[in-house]
Amino acid sequence: LFYYFNEVFNPLFPYKFDFILENRCELSILLKRIDYKSPKKSIFKNLEIKAMKKGNYKYSYMISQFRKLLSTVRSAQYSTKIFSKKIDNIIIYESFNGKSFSDSPRMLYFYLSKALPEYKHVVVSDNDTLDEQLAHLNIETVKKNTKKYFELYNKAKVWIVNTRLSPQIKKKSNQLYIQTWHGTPLKKLANDQTVISIPDVTLEEYLYGFNKETSRWDSLLSPSEVATERFQSAFNLENDQILTLGYPRNDDLINLNNADYAYQLKQKYNIPTDKKVVLYAPTWRDNDRVDIGQYNLKLQIDLEDFNKQLGNEYVLVIRAHYLVSENLDLDRYDNIYDLSKANDVNELFLMSDTLITDYSSVYFDYANLHRPILFFAYDKDAYANDIRGFYLPYEEELPGPIFKTSEDLIAHIKSGEYEKIPYSEEYKAFTHKYNYLDDGEATKRVGEYIMSTLIKEKEFQ
Repeated sequence: LFYYFNEVFNPLFPYKFDFILENRCELSILLKRIDYKSPKKSIFKNLEIKAMKKGNYKYSYMISQFRKLLSTVRSAQYSTKIFSKKIDNIIIYESFNGKSFSDSPRMLYFYLSKALPEYKHVVVSDNDTLDEQLAHLNIETVKKNTKKYFELYNKAKVWIVNTRLSPQIKKKSNQLYIQTWHGTPLKKLANDQTVISIPDVTLEEYLYGFNKETSRWDSLLSPSEVATERFQSAFNLENDQILTLGYPRNDDLINLNNADYAYQLKQKYNIPTDKKVVLYAPTWRDNDRVDIGQYNLKLQIDLEDFNKQLGNEYVLVIRAHYLVSENLDLDRYDNIYDLSKANDVNELFLMSDTLITDYSSVYFDYANLHRPILFFAYDKDAYANDIRGFYLPYEEELPGPIFKTSEDLIAHIKSGEYEKIPYSEEYKAFTHKYNYLDDGEATKRVGEYIMSTLIKEKEFQ
Protein backbone atom coordinates (compact mmCIF):
# COMPACT_ATOMS: atom_id res chain seq x y z
CA LEU A 1 0.00 0.00 0.00
CA PHE A 2 2.83 2.43 0.75
CA TYR A 3 4.30 1.74 -2.70
CA TYR A 4 0.85 2.23 -4.23
CA PHE A 5 0.27 5.55 -2.47
CA ASN A 6 3.72 6.75 -3.50
CA GLU A 7 2.54 6.25 -7.07
CA VAL A 8 -0.83 7.94 -6.50
CA PHE A 9 0.75 10.96 -4.82
CA ASN A 10 3.25 11.47 -7.61
CA PRO A 11 2.13 14.87 -8.97
CA LEU A 12 2.63 13.63 -12.55
CA PHE A 13 0.61 10.42 -12.03
CA PRO A 14 -1.53 10.19 -15.22
CA TYR A 15 -5.16 11.21 -14.71
CA LYS A 16 -4.45 11.39 -11.01
CA PHE A 17 -7.60 13.02 -9.72
CA ASP A 18 -9.90 11.17 -12.08
CA PHE A 19 -8.74 8.05 -10.27
CA ILE A 20 -8.78 9.57 -6.79
CA LEU A 21 -12.32 10.92 -7.04
CA GLU A 22 -13.61 7.55 -8.20
CA ASN A 23 -12.14 5.93 -5.08
CA ARG A 24 -12.21 8.78 -2.57
CA CYS A 25 -13.97 7.02 0.32
CA GLU A 26 -11.67 4.00 0.22
CA LEU A 27 -8.56 6.18 -0.14
CA SER A 28 -9.39 8.35 2.88
CA ILE A 29 -10.01 5.30 5.05
CA LEU A 30 -6.80 3.56 3.95
CA LEU A 31 -4.70 6.71 4.39
CA LYS A 32 -5.85 6.95 8.01
CA ARG A 33 -5.51 3.25 8.79
CA ILE A 34 -1.94 2.84 7.53
CA ASP A 35 -1.00 6.34 8.73
CA TYR A 36 0.56 7.17 5.37
CA LYS A 37 3.04 10.05 5.59
CA SER A 38 5.69 11.65 3.45
CA PRO A 39 9.16 12.87 4.49
CA LYS A 40 8.90 16.17 6.36
CA LYS A 41 10.75 18.00 3.59
CA SER A 42 7.81 17.31 1.25
CA ILE A 43 5.73 20.16 2.65
CA PHE A 44 3.15 20.40 -0.12
CA LYS A 45 2.80 16.63 -0.41
CA ASN A 46 2.04 16.37 3.33
CA LEU A 47 -0.51 19.16 3.05
CA GLU A 48 -2.18 17.27 0.22
CA ILE A 49 -2.23 14.03 2.24
CA LYS A 50 -3.69 15.76 5.31
CA ALA A 51 -6.44 17.35 3.21
CA MET A 52 -7.31 14.02 1.67
CA LYS A 53 -7.41 12.24 5.04
CA LYS A 54 -9.98 14.82 6.14
CA GLY A 55 -11.97 14.34 2.96
CA ASN A 56 -11.26 17.89 1.77
CA TYR A 57 -10.75 16.96 -1.89
CA LYS A 58 -11.14 20.46 -3.25
CA TYR A 59 -8.19 21.73 -1.19
CA SER A 60 -6.25 18.53 -1.92
CA TYR A 61 -6.84 19.03 -5.65
CA MET A 62 -5.59 22.63 -5.54
CA ILE A 63 -2.38 21.58 -3.79
CA SER A 64 -1.94 18.67 -6.23
CA GLN A 65 -2.25 20.99 -9.23
CA PHE A 66 0.34 23.32 -7.73
CA ARG A 67 2.71 20.39 -7.14
CA LYS A 68 2.11 19.21 -10.71
CA LEU A 69 3.02 22.65 -12.05
CA LEU A 70 6.25 22.70 -10.03
CA SER A 71 7.19 19.18 -11.18
CA THR A 72 6.34 19.94 -14.80
CA VAL A 73 8.51 23.06 -14.79
CA ARG A 74 11.43 20.96 -13.54
CA SER A 75 10.84 18.13 -16.01
CA ALA A 76 11.59 17.60 -19.70
CA GLN A 77 7.87 17.90 -20.41
CA TYR A 78 7.80 21.59 -19.52
CA SER A 79 7.18 24.02 -22.35
CA THR A 80 7.06 27.78 -21.89
CA LYS A 81 4.03 27.74 -24.19
CA ILE A 82 2.22 24.98 -22.31
CA PHE A 83 -0.73 27.23 -21.43
CA SER A 84 -0.89 28.90 -24.83
CA LYS A 85 -3.46 27.91 -27.44
CA LYS A 86 -1.20 29.18 -30.22
CA ILE A 87 -0.43 26.45 -32.75
CA ASP A 88 2.29 26.46 -35.40
CA ASN A 89 2.30 24.94 -38.89
CA ILE A 90 4.05 21.76 -37.75
CA ILE A 91 3.21 18.13 -38.46
CA ILE A 92 4.86 15.57 -36.17
CA TYR A 93 5.15 11.88 -37.13
CA GLU A 94 5.81 9.02 -34.70
CA SER A 95 6.16 5.32 -35.62
CA PHE A 96 6.41 2.60 -32.98
CA ASN A 97 7.50 4.97 -30.21
CA GLY A 98 10.31 6.38 -32.33
CA LYS A 99 12.01 3.01 -32.80
CA SER A 100 11.65 3.23 -36.57
CA PHE A 101 10.55 5.48 -39.41
CA SER A 102 8.01 3.19 -41.00
CA ASP A 103 4.40 2.17 -41.34
CA SER A 104 1.64 4.64 -42.26
CA PRO A 105 3.30 7.69 -40.62
CA ARG A 106 6.26 7.23 -42.98
CA MET A 107 4.05 7.05 -46.08
CA LEU A 108 2.10 10.11 -44.98
CA TYR A 109 5.34 12.00 -44.27
CA PHE A 110 6.51 11.65 -47.87
CA TYR A 111 3.09 12.59 -49.23
CA LEU A 112 2.36 15.56 -46.95
CA SER A 113 5.89 16.99 -46.94
CA LYS A 114 5.51 17.48 -50.71
CA ALA A 115 1.86 18.56 -50.64
CA LEU A 116 2.24 20.96 -47.68
CA PRO A 117 5.66 22.66 -48.01
CA GLU A 118 4.44 25.56 -45.86
CA TYR A 119 4.40 23.17 -42.87
CA LYS A 120 7.40 22.02 -40.88
CA HIS A 121 7.57 18.19 -40.88
CA VAL A 122 9.33 16.48 -37.96
CA VAL A 123 9.89 12.76 -37.31
CA VAL A 124 10.23 11.34 -33.78
CA SER A 125 13.30 9.14 -33.24
CA ASP A 126 14.50 7.11 -30.28
CA ASN A 127 17.36 5.53 -32.16
CA ASP A 128 20.79 7.04 -32.91
CA THR A 129 21.24 4.93 -36.04
CA LEU A 130 17.85 6.09 -37.29
CA ASP A 131 18.86 9.70 -36.61
CA GLU A 132 21.85 9.29 -38.90
CA GLN A 133 19.82 7.61 -41.64
CA LEU A 134 17.19 10.35 -41.60
CA ALA A 135 19.83 13.09 -41.52
CA HIS A 136 21.20 11.73 -44.82
CA LEU A 137 17.68 12.15 -46.25
CA ASN A 138 17.46 15.73 -44.88
CA ILE A 139 14.57 14.72 -42.65
CA GLU A 140 14.30 16.72 -39.44
CA THR A 141 14.03 14.63 -36.27
CA VAL A 142 13.34 15.13 -32.60
CA LYS A 143 14.54 12.82 -29.82
CA LYS A 144 11.70 11.10 -28.00
CA ASN A 145 10.96 12.25 -24.42
CA THR A 146 13.25 15.27 -24.59
CA LYS A 147 12.11 18.78 -23.75
CA LYS A 148 11.96 19.64 -27.45
CA TYR A 149 9.80 16.56 -28.06
CA PHE A 150 7.13 17.77 -25.62
CA GLU A 151 7.39 21.32 -26.95
CA LEU A 152 6.74 20.13 -30.50
CA TYR A 153 3.70 18.11 -29.49
CA ASN A 154 2.49 21.13 -27.57
CA LYS A 155 2.52 23.40 -30.63
CA ALA A 156 2.21 21.06 -33.66
CA LYS A 157 -0.99 21.43 -35.64
CA VAL A 158 -1.14 17.77 -36.69
CA TRP A 159 -0.04 14.60 -34.89
CA ILE A 160 0.32 11.44 -37.00
CA VAL A 161 1.05 8.45 -34.78
CA ASN A 162 0.64 4.65 -34.98
CA THR A 163 0.84 3.72 -31.28
CA ARG A 164 -0.36 5.25 -28.02
CA LEU A 165 1.21 8.46 -26.74
CA SER A 166 2.27 9.38 -23.22
CA PRO A 167 -0.61 10.72 -21.10
CA GLN A 168 1.72 13.58 -20.15
CA ILE A 169 1.23 15.02 -23.66
CA LYS A 170 -1.80 17.28 -23.51
CA LYS A 171 -3.83 17.71 -26.68
CA LYS A 172 -5.50 21.04 -27.38
CA SER A 173 -8.86 21.44 -29.06
CA ASN A 174 -7.29 23.15 -32.07
CA GLN A 175 -4.85 20.30 -32.75
CA LEU A 176 -5.56 17.35 -35.08
CA TYR A 177 -4.59 13.85 -33.86
CA ILE A 178 -4.58 11.22 -36.62
CA GLN A 179 -4.10 7.75 -35.13
CA THR A 180 -3.04 5.41 -37.95
CA TRP A 181 -2.82 2.27 -35.74
CA HIS A 182 -0.72 -0.64 -36.97
CA GLY A 183 -2.80 -3.63 -37.97
CA THR A 184 -6.16 -5.33 -38.51
CA PRO A 185 -7.59 -6.47 -35.15
CA LEU A 186 -7.25 -10.25 -34.78
CA LYS A 187 -6.55 -10.35 -31.06
CA LYS A 188 -9.09 -8.63 -28.84
CA LEU A 189 -8.20 -5.05 -28.03
CA ALA A 190 -8.87 -2.70 -25.11
CA ASN A 191 -12.57 -2.69 -24.12
CA ASP A 192 -13.18 -6.00 -25.90
CA GLN A 193 -10.65 -7.75 -23.65
CA THR A 194 -12.03 -9.70 -20.73
CA VAL A 195 -8.65 -10.76 -19.40
CA ILE A 196 -5.26 -9.10 -19.20
CA SER A 197 -1.94 -10.84 -18.50
CA ILE A 198 0.34 -7.83 -18.02
CA PRO A 199 2.12 -8.12 -14.65
CA ASP A 200 1.21 -5.49 -12.01
CA VAL A 201 -1.61 -4.07 -14.14
CA THR A 202 -5.31 -4.78 -13.54
CA LEU A 203 -7.82 -4.88 -16.38
CA GLU A 204 -9.58 -1.86 -14.88
CA GLU A 205 -6.38 0.21 -14.81
CA TYR A 206 -5.44 -0.86 -18.34
CA LEU A 207 -8.85 0.07 -19.77
CA TYR A 208 -8.93 3.37 -17.89
CA GLY A 209 -5.65 4.49 -19.43
CA PHE A 210 -6.60 3.18 -22.86
CA ASN A 211 -9.93 5.02 -22.89
CA LYS A 212 -8.22 8.25 -21.86
CA GLU A 213 -5.87 7.82 -24.81
CA THR A 214 -8.58 7.08 -27.38
CA SER A 215 -10.63 10.04 -26.20
CA ARG A 216 -7.87 12.27 -27.65
CA TRP A 217 -8.08 10.79 -31.15
CA ASP A 218 -9.77 12.91 -33.77
CA SER A 219 -9.57 10.18 -36.41
CA LEU A 220 -8.49 6.55 -36.52
CA LEU A 221 -7.53 4.86 -39.78
CA SER A 222 -9.11 1.52 -40.64
CA PRO A 223 -8.24 -0.93 -43.44
CA SER A 224 -11.73 -2.46 -43.86
CA GLU A 225 -15.33 -2.41 -42.66
CA VAL A 226 -14.67 -5.50 -40.53
CA ALA A 227 -11.80 -3.70 -38.77
CA THR A 228 -13.97 -0.59 -38.34
CA GLU A 229 -16.60 -2.57 -36.42
CA ARG A 230 -13.94 -4.02 -34.12
CA PHE A 231 -12.27 -0.65 -33.57
CA GLN A 232 -15.59 0.94 -32.61
CA SER A 233 -16.21 -1.49 -29.78
CA ALA A 234 -12.57 -1.77 -28.71
CA PHE A 235 -11.88 1.96 -28.52
CA ASN A 236 -15.34 3.40 -27.77
CA LEU A 237 -15.32 5.52 -30.92
CA GLU A 238 -18.14 7.00 -32.94
CA ASN A 239 -18.48 5.85 -36.53
CA ASP A 240 -17.49 9.26 -37.93
CA GLN A 241 -14.20 9.14 -36.01
CA ILE A 242 -13.04 6.14 -38.02
CA LEU A 243 -11.70 6.66 -41.54
CA THR A 244 -12.20 3.44 -43.50
CA LEU A 245 -9.77 4.43 -46.24
CA GLY A 246 -7.19 1.63 -46.11
CA TYR A 247 -3.70 1.66 -44.59
CA PRO A 248 -1.13 3.89 -46.35
CA ARG A 249 1.60 1.48 -45.27
CA ASN A 250 0.23 -1.21 -47.60
CA ASP A 251 0.63 0.89 -50.74
CA ASP A 252 4.21 -0.36 -51.16
CA LEU A 253 3.00 -3.97 -51.11
CA ILE A 254 0.94 -3.17 -54.19
CA ASN A 255 3.26 -0.78 -56.02
CA LEU A 256 6.63 -2.49 -55.37
CA ASN A 257 5.64 -6.14 -55.69
CA ASN A 258 8.08 -7.29 -58.38
CA ALA A 259 11.07 -9.62 -58.71
CA ASP A 260 13.62 -6.88 -59.44
CA TYR A 261 12.83 -5.01 -56.23
CA ALA A 262 12.90 -8.25 -54.21
CA TYR A 263 16.37 -8.95 -55.62
CA GLN A 264 17.57 -5.48 -54.59
CA LEU A 265 16.24 -5.99 -51.06
CA LYS A 266 18.04 -9.32 -50.68
CA GLN A 267 21.26 -7.58 -51.63
CA LYS A 268 20.55 -4.76 -49.18
CA TYR A 269 20.15 -7.21 -46.27
CA ASN A 270 22.92 -9.59 -47.43
CA ILE A 271 20.48 -12.44 -48.00
CA PRO A 272 21.49 -15.11 -50.56
CA THR A 273 19.73 -14.38 -53.83
CA ASP A 274 19.74 -18.04 -54.93
CA LYS A 275 17.65 -19.32 -51.99
CA LYS A 276 14.00 -19.02 -51.02
CA VAL A 277 13.29 -16.77 -48.06
CA VAL A 278 10.99 -17.88 -45.24
CA LEU A 279 9.98 -14.97 -43.00
CA TYR A 280 9.01 -15.80 -39.41
CA ALA A 281 7.12 -12.93 -37.74
CA PRO A 282 5.60 -13.97 -34.40
CA THR A 283 3.75 -11.67 -32.05
CA TRP A 284 4.53 -10.95 -28.39
CA ARG A 285 2.93 -12.63 -25.37
CA ASP A 286 1.28 -10.31 -22.84
CA ASN A 287 2.24 -12.59 -19.96
CA ASP A 288 5.99 -12.74 -20.74
CA ARG A 289 7.08 -9.20 -19.93
CA VAL A 290 10.61 -8.07 -19.07
CA ASP A 291 9.65 -4.48 -18.24
CA ILE A 292 6.97 -1.97 -19.18
CA GLY A 293 6.60 -2.22 -22.95
CA GLN A 294 9.33 -4.89 -23.28
CA TYR A 295 8.67 -8.60 -23.84
CA ASN A 296 10.55 -11.87 -24.33
CA LEU A 297 10.64 -13.98 -27.46
CA LYS A 298 11.09 -17.72 -26.94
CA LEU A 299 11.68 -19.28 -30.34
CA GLN A 300 9.77 -22.54 -30.71
CA ILE A 301 10.95 -23.30 -34.23
CA ASP A 302 13.71 -25.94 -34.11
CA LEU A 303 16.53 -24.04 -35.80
CA GLU A 304 18.80 -27.08 -35.93
CA ASP A 305 16.10 -29.06 -37.72
CA PHE A 306 15.43 -26.16 -40.10
CA ASN A 307 19.14 -26.09 -40.98
CA LYS A 308 19.28 -29.82 -41.50
CA GLN A 309 16.06 -30.25 -43.49
CA LEU A 310 15.86 -26.99 -45.44
CA GLY A 311 19.29 -25.32 -45.32
CA ASN A 312 20.28 -26.14 -48.89
CA GLU A 313 17.24 -24.43 -50.42
CA TYR A 314 15.94 -21.94 -47.85
CA VAL A 315 17.00 -19.20 -45.46
CA LEU A 316 14.98 -18.20 -42.40
CA VAL A 317 14.54 -14.50 -41.60
CA ILE A 318 13.20 -13.72 -38.13
CA ARG A 319 11.33 -10.50 -37.45
CA ALA A 320 10.35 -10.11 -33.78
CA HIS A 321 7.55 -7.76 -32.72
CA TYR A 322 8.67 -4.19 -31.95
CA LEU A 323 7.87 -4.70 -28.24
CA VAL A 324 10.34 -7.61 -27.93
CA SER A 325 13.42 -6.31 -26.13
CA GLU A 326 16.07 -8.99 -26.56
CA ASN A 327 18.52 -9.74 -29.34
CA LEU A 328 18.53 -13.27 -30.75
CA ASP A 329 21.75 -15.29 -30.66
CA LEU A 330 21.98 -16.75 -34.16
CA ASP A 331 25.73 -16.53 -34.77
CA ARG A 332 26.19 -20.27 -35.28
CA TYR A 333 23.64 -20.41 -38.11
CA ASP A 334 24.75 -19.23 -41.53
CA ASN A 335 21.29 -19.38 -43.11
CA ILE A 336 19.20 -17.83 -40.30
CA TYR A 337 19.00 -14.05 -39.93
CA ASP A 338 17.60 -11.78 -37.24
CA LEU A 339 16.22 -8.71 -39.00
CA SER A 340 14.05 -7.53 -36.10
CA LYS A 341 15.79 -4.16 -36.21
CA ALA A 342 15.05 -3.59 -39.89
CA ASN A 343 13.33 -0.23 -40.21
CA ASP A 344 10.52 -1.28 -42.55
CA VAL A 345 8.80 -4.67 -42.27
CA ASN A 346 7.35 -4.20 -45.77
CA GLU A 347 10.84 -4.70 -47.21
CA LEU A 348 11.02 -8.08 -45.46
CA PHE A 349 7.59 -8.97 -46.82
CA LEU A 350 8.57 -8.04 -50.36
CA MET A 351 11.80 -10.05 -50.41
CA SER A 352 10.33 -13.18 -48.80
CA ASP A 353 8.68 -16.14 -50.52
CA THR A 354 6.63 -17.42 -47.57
CA LEU A 355 5.41 -16.07 -44.23
CA ILE A 356 5.20 -17.98 -40.95
CA THR A 357 3.31 -16.23 -38.17
CA ASP A 358 1.02 -17.00 -35.23
CA TYR A 359 -1.40 -14.39 -33.82
CA SER A 360 0.25 -11.35 -35.36
CA SER A 361 -1.95 -9.38 -37.72
CA VAL A 362 0.90 -9.16 -40.25
CA TYR A 363 -0.73 -11.85 -42.35
CA PHE A 364 -3.58 -9.49 -43.28
CA ASP A 365 -1.02 -7.23 -44.96
CA TYR A 366 1.12 -10.04 -46.35
CA ALA A 367 -1.87 -11.56 -48.18
CA ASN A 368 -1.69 -8.59 -50.57
CA LEU A 369 1.37 -10.27 -52.09
CA HIS A 370 -0.59 -13.48 -52.85
CA ARG A 371 2.19 -15.61 -51.38
CA PRO A 372 1.92 -18.62 -49.01
CA ILE A 373 1.17 -18.05 -45.31
CA LEU A 374 1.70 -20.71 -42.63
CA PHE A 375 0.49 -20.47 -39.02
CA PHE A 376 2.69 -21.81 -36.21
CA ALA A 377 0.27 -21.70 -33.25
CA TYR A 378 1.95 -23.94 -30.68
CA ASP A 379 0.13 -22.28 -27.74
CA LYS A 380 -3.21 -21.53 -29.42
CA ASP A 381 -5.48 -22.71 -26.60
CA ALA A 382 -3.60 -20.82 -23.89
CA TYR A 383 -3.48 -17.67 -25.98
CA ALA A 384 -7.19 -17.79 -26.78
CA ASN A 385 -8.38 -18.52 -23.24
CA ASP A 386 -5.82 -17.09 -20.82
CA ILE A 387 -3.75 -14.40 -22.53
CA ARG A 388 -5.82 -12.27 -24.89
CA GLY A 389 -8.59 -13.93 -26.90
CA PHE A 390 -9.68 -13.49 -30.53
CA TYR A 391 -12.53 -11.73 -32.31
CA LEU A 392 -13.34 -14.95 -34.17
CA PRO A 393 -12.40 -18.57 -33.49
CA TYR A 394 -8.74 -18.64 -34.48
CA GLU A 395 -9.14 -21.32 -37.14
CA GLU A 396 -11.93 -19.42 -38.92
CA GLU A 397 -11.02 -17.63 -42.17
CA LEU A 398 -7.25 -18.20 -41.89
CA PRO A 399 -5.65 -18.09 -45.36
CA GLY A 400 -3.32 -21.00 -44.60
CA PRO A 401 -2.82 -24.18 -42.50
CA ILE A 402 -2.09 -24.29 -38.76
CA PHE A 403 0.82 -26.22 -37.22
CA LYS A 404 1.37 -26.98 -33.53
CA THR A 405 4.84 -28.52 -33.78
CA SER A 406 8.03 -27.35 -35.41
CA GLU A 407 8.53 -30.82 -36.89
CA ASP A 408 5.22 -30.71 -38.80
CA LEU A 409 5.83 -27.15 -39.96
CA ILE A 410 9.27 -27.91 -41.39
CA ALA A 411 8.05 -31.13 -43.01
CA HIS A 412 5.26 -29.21 -44.77
CA ILE A 413 7.73 -26.67 -46.18
CA LYS A 414 10.05 -29.46 -47.32
CA SER A 415 7.19 -31.18 -49.16
CA GLY A 416 6.51 -28.06 -51.24
CA GLU A 417 2.77 -28.35 -50.59
CA TYR A 418 2.68 -24.79 -49.22
CA GLU A 419 3.10 -23.35 -52.73
CA LYS A 420 -0.56 -24.17 -53.52
CA ILE A 421 -1.94 -22.04 -50.66
CA PRO A 422 -2.48 -18.70 -52.49
CA TYR A 423 -4.64 -20.45 -55.09
CA SER A 424 -7.16 -21.79 -52.57
CA GLU A 425 -10.72 -20.44 -52.38
CA GLU A 426 -10.15 -19.62 -48.69
CA TYR A 427 -7.21 -17.38 -49.55
CA LYS A 428 -9.16 -15.57 -52.27
CA ALA A 429 -12.17 -15.04 -49.98
CA PHE A 430 -9.90 -13.72 -47.24
CA THR A 431 -8.26 -11.07 -49.43
CA HIS A 432 -11.64 -10.04 -50.85
CA LYS A 433 -13.04 -9.48 -47.34
CA TYR A 434 -10.10 -7.76 -45.67
CA ASN A 435 -7.88 -6.22 -48.36
CA TYR A 436 -10.30 -4.66 -50.85
CA LEU A 437 -9.01 -1.16 -50.01
CA ASP A 438 -5.38 -2.09 -50.62
CA ASP A 439 -5.13 -0.64 -54.11
CA GLY A 440 -1.93 1.41 -53.80
CA GLU A 441 -3.87 4.67 -53.29
CA ALA A 442 -4.54 4.73 -49.54
CA THR A 443 -1.81 7.30 -48.81
CA LYS A 444 -3.40 9.69 -51.29
CA ARG A 445 -6.88 9.21 -49.80
CA VAL A 446 -5.73 9.82 -46.23
CA GLY A 447 -3.43 12.69 -47.22
CA GLU A 448 -6.28 14.41 -49.04
CA TYR A 449 -8.54 13.96 -46.01
CA ILE A 450 -5.95 15.64 -43.74
CA MET A 451 -5.45 18.53 -46.17
CA SER A 452 -9.20 19.08 -46.61
CA THR A 453 -9.63 19.13 -42.81
CA LEU A 454 -6.93 21.79 -42.47
CA ILE A 455 -8.52 23.87 -45.23
CA LYS A 456 -11.97 23.68 -43.58
CA GLU A 457 -10.50 24.79 -40.24
CA LYS A 458 -8.89 27.83 -41.89
CA GLU A 459 -12.22 28.78 -43.47
CA PHE A 460 -13.89 28.86 -40.05
CA GLN A 461 -11.16 30.88 -38.36
